[in-house]
Amino acid sequence: MSCRHTAAWLLSLAGLVVPGAWADDDDTRFLQDQTRRSIEQKTQAEGELAPPPGTLLYEGQRYAVPSTLEALTPAIYVAINTQQWTQLPEFVARYRALPGHRPALANMADSLLARFAGDYPQALQRMQQASEQEPWDARILLELSRLLFEDYQEQRAQVSFARALDAGLPPEVQLLTEQYQQAMDLRADWHGGVALGWGYNDNINQANGHYSCLSQFAGICLFERQMPEAIGSALNNYELALQRRVNLGGNHNLQIRPLSYGTFYQRENPSSSASLQDYSTNLAMLQLGYQYLDARNSLALSPTLEHFYRNGHGEYLAHGLLLEGSRALDQRWQLGSSLEAKRYRYSDRGQSLGADYEQFQWGLSASFAPSSQGSLYAGLDLTRKRYAEDVASSREWALRAGYYHAFEGRAGLFVNALAIYREAKNEAYDGFLGAQREDRQQVYILGMGAKGWSLAGISPELRLRHSINHSNLDWAFGFKQTELSLMLRRDF
Repeated sequence: MSCRHTAAWLLSLAGLVVPGAWADDDDTRFLQDQTRRSIEQKTQAEGELAPPPGTLLYEGQRYAVPSTLEALTPAIYVAINTQQWTQLPEFVARYRALPGHRPALANMADSLLARFAGDYPQALQRMQQASEQEPWDARILLELSRLLFEDYQEQRAQVSFARALDAGLPPEVQLLTEQYQQAMDLRADWHGGVALGWGYNDNINQANGHYSCLSQFAGICLFERQMPEAIGSALNNYELALQRRVNLGGNHNLQIRPLSYGTFYQRENPSSSASLQDYSTNLAMLQLGYQYLDARNSLALSPTLEHFYRNGHGEYLAHGLLLEGSRALDQRWQLGSSLEAKRYRYSDRGQSLGADYEQFQWGLSASFAPSSQGSLYAGLDLTRKRYAEDVASSREWALRAGYYHAFEGRAGLFVNALAIYREAKNEAYDGFLGAQREDRQQVYILGMGAKGWSLAGISPELRLRHSINHSNLDWAFGFKQTELSLMLRRDF
C-alpha cells in the first residue's frame, strides 16, 4: 500500500533507538566486577576464643597466668599464636607494669591487636616502633613484613622479609616467608581472564514488531505503522579482561586495566535500506592511572579510552576520567563510590546511528560477604547524558543488586547473578514522537561455571542475559531480549 510507504520515513526511527546503548555499560560493569572477585583474596574472620579473664587456653586446658615476667612473656606469645585477642590486652597491661619487661614485645602485641581490630595505621606504627627497639628480633621482623604485605606496601615488605630471613628464622617459618614473597610476585603479575563462547540471541535488533492502524475509513486502514520484527541469530562472543598493579612505593601504585568484549551475529538486517545492517559489536577499553591502596582503602584516578565498533566500522571513540574509591568497614562489609565523566565522539559513518554527547555518572555501592564463599552486592547509579539538543538528552537512575557464590568441592562450581532496574527520562518534549520519552528497563544477568572442570586451564561457563524495556512510547522502544551462551574461560 502507498500509505505503508508513506509511513516508511517514520520507521527510519530504527534510528530512534540504538540497540545496546545501555547494554555496554552493564556488560562492562559485570565483567569488571567478575574479574575483581576472581582475583581478590578473601579471608575468613579470625576465630575468637574467650576463656575467663586472667587465664590462658592452651591445648584445651585453661591456665591461670600470674603477674610475673616468667609467666606473662610466654603467655603473650601463646595468646598471639592462638589468636586469643580478648585475653591479650589484660596480659600486656600487667606485663608493662613489671620492671624489666621488653617494650618491644608489648608494642608488638599492641600492634597485632590493632591489626585484629582493622586499624592498620596504628598496627604499622606500633610494629615499626617495636622493630626500632629490637632491630634483629626475627618474630618482630616477620610480623612487620606481614603487616606491610597486608597493607599492599610490596617494596617495603620485600626488604623486611629479606631482613627477617637474615635474622635466622626456623625452617618452617622460612618456608612461610618464601610463600609471602611468592605471593608478592604473583600480585605484581597480570591477572584476569579470556573467554570464547557460542550461543543464541532472540532479538539482536531490540525490536517488537508492533503494528497499529493510525487512521482508517469504512473499515479500511489508510495509514498504518509497522515496526520491524525481532531478528534472532546464532552468535559467537569473546571476553578479555586484564588487570595489573605496579607498586611505585609505599601504598602508591600504577593501575592498568585493559578490557575488550564483543559479539558476532550470523544474521544481519534483511532490509537493504536500513541504516544498521550488521549488529555485530566490539568494545575495547583501557584504564590507566594512579591507585592508592592499603589494607582497608582504595582510591583510584584513571583516564579512560573506549572504542566501539559496529556495522562494519568504528562507531565512536570515547575518552573520560574515572574517580573511584572503596573502604572495607570490616572483614565482611565494604562501601564504594565512583564518579565518571566521558565524551563520546562519533565517526563520520557512525553519525548515521548516533550523535556526539557527554555522559556524567555517579555511583554508590556496598558489598557484604557472609562467608568466604559468598558475596552480596548492591548499588545506585545516577547518569546524565547531554546532547546538543535537549530532546535527546536524558537523566536516569539505576538500582543493581547481585550475589556471587563459590561452592565447595572439586568441581569448583560458582554462580554470579546480577539484576538491574533502570528508569530514564528525556529532558524535553519530542514533537515528532508526540511525547517526552520515559523508559523503564530490567536487566538480568546470570553466570554459572565450574572452575574444577578444566582442561589445560580452560573451564566452562554458562551465561544468560534477559532484558525487558517498557516505555511510554512502547510501540517504538519497548522490547524483550534473551541471550544464552556457553563460554570456555581461562583465568590467570
